[in-house]
Amino acid sequence: MTRIQVLGVAVLAFLMLAPDATAQRGGGAVRSGARGAVVGGLVGGESGAATGAKIGAVTGAARTVGAEAQQRAQYQASTAYQSAPRSDFNQAPPQVLVNAPPAATAAPAATAPGGEAVLRKDGKPVVGVTLPSDWKQATGDNYISGVSTDGQVYAMIATLEGAADKQAGVDRVKQGLLRYLQDIKYDDQTETKRGALVVTGTAKGKKAGVDVVFAVGVMDAGGGQIVGAAFIVDSRIEDYYKAAIRQICETIRVGDDFAAKK
Repeated sequence: MTRIQVLGVAVLAFLMLAPDATAQRGGGAVRSGARGAVVGGLVGGESGAATGAKIGAVTGAARTVGAEAQQRAQYQASTAYQSAPRSDFNQAPPQVLVNAPPAATAAPAATAPGGEAVLRKDGKPVVGVTLPSDWKQATGDNYISGVSTDGQVYAMIATLEGAADKQAGVDRVKQGLLRYLQDIKYDDQTETKRGALVVTGTAKGKKAGVDVVFAVGVMDAGGGQIVGAAFIVDSRIEDYYKAAIRQICETIRVGDDFAAKK
């Protein structure tokens, strides 16, 4: 084999291995799967609602989520899925955006979502979100959380009280991630078109030791009120929740969006 042929084989091998190496890196600007869904989906508000209201847009989104659910069901019936360790966020919810309540305090009862859930401050809406109807939803004084039916996706929307600005909110989010996750590897921080700062990466859950991915968006809801939207997903199933997570993100409205709708 000539030197050129050897070089060609080496280059081909690198190109074949590069995608996997990049996907496992947990750093840089890797934003596939659930992480990419959050970065791309944190549009929401009036612009997201207007887009969704166009003829065919809602139907198209529902079809995408429905097709994804079918693919997810097929994967969950496979031996590879059944034999792999999994998280159960119903039993151990990673409340990364709020301080864990005292052990003696009963957690809010989980219920089926009933349309848009809204957090208010002084009687005014601050942030709202619509979770899938088959998820389990819980609402506290300053947060709304949801867990997928299989327990492998956790979502939380919360006001970040005391955070002076979005970067301060990001710093608090990272402290929250450390309470529930280990071996954290961050991607490059991103800012969306609407000004949300998004922190993404990979980690292991401290409770179950399962590989997960996470994505947290920090936004200014108006009047200096900082809010966060967090998603933690088992890494083995994240590609089967991309459409669902993006759809959730696109329903998020903050204070200025509520005012604009009047």
